[in-house]
Amino acid sequence: MIRAAKNICLLFIIFCLATPAVAQEKGKVKFKTISHNFGEIKEEAGPATISFNFKNEGNGPVSLTSVRASCGCTTPEWTKEPVAAGKEGVVTASYNPRNRPGKFNKSITVKTDGEPEVIVLRISGNVIPRPKGPQDYYPMEIGNLRFKSTHVYFGDVMNDGIDSASTLVYNQGEVPININTESTVLPPHITMTASGNVINPKDTIRLSFTYDAVKKNNWGYNFDYFKLITDDADTPEKRVNISATIKENFGELSAETLRPKITFDKLSHNFGEIEQKTKVSTTFTITNEGEAPLLIRKTKASCGCTATKPAKTELAPGESTTVDVTFNSGSYKGKQKKSVTVIVNDPSKPMTTLWIESDIQVPNTEGGQGN
Repeated sequence: MIRAAKNICLLFIIFCLATPAVAQEKGKVKFKTISHNFGEIKEEAGPATISFNFKNEGNGPVSLTSVRASCGCTTPEWTKEPVAAGKEGVVTASYNPRNRPGKFNKSITVKTDGEPEVIVLRISGNVIPRPKGPQDYYPMEIGNLRFKSTHVYFGDVMNDGIDSASTLVYNQGEVPININTESTVLPPHITMTASGNVINPKDTIRLSFTYDAVKKNNWGYNFDYFKLITDDADTPEKRVNISATIKENFGELSAETLRPKITFDKLSHNFGEIEQKTKVSTTFTITNEGEAPLLIRKTKASCGCTATKPAKTELAPGESTTVDVTFNSGSYKGKQKKSVTVIVNDPSKPMTTLWIESDIQVPNTEGGQGN
């Protein structure tokens, strides 16, 4: 009896070993091609599109779990639902040639839940640049006029000097447009001249400006704007922005010249975690370690959320003062970093940036009400 039972167990084990395991049904993706060359395409023709077709040559369904392009210039679309065995699916890739002249070679990475797990498709080609027109040379459009730039930046201007800059204006309309320089009100430290008072259709004039830093009487980065008055039927008033960074002209300094020397007790402060709609403050100490008076020309915060005020604006050698900085968290969220610029008459360090940081916590409004 015992021998018979042992024989049955032995036969069962032999049967299990001899019987092949049933293969798990799994999909298998097979693309007809994994690369495509568009050849030459015109930039102005818009996106070029190609479809990569595939067949499921496996025993079970297969899904494309992820399809990602190597850059934002390529947009993929693909079969989202599972593809049954023997059926077909597709991955479509569209390449946008706008502002991308020249040769390109991009990849689309396809991930599946079958075999193979990863497949890389490639598209390539050569974009022929579109012919340039007024929108390229004069990119800023206001009504029927196009500007080379509506922001005239003078760069660095010495505090005792005058600088100049200009911009071109193009008439893209069908009728002449008059520039009314007499009615155009400019900031007192800005003057403007025009190479002509009338801009004929498909023609340009040049607006030239001068910036008088003495009249501006300020320091650091300064921003102004004015409205150019025209008889354009579409938006007759054109806003033009003006900016410059006014720096002190120290001239020629000899080795014997007595100079101030600015130092700070710290250059940054971290408030750590704070709540919304709260105010926090810190103090920066400024010391004059030089041999001449230190003049604090200006302290300027990066935004309205900070306030600064030096206790004194003129420091004798060896003297110190403080700059109080207050930060209002308002409705900000997460980590914030703001700056305060200090401008002085130290030729070796005329401008210093101080930093304040914080991590603003959002109140947790979730949670049930008591019964």
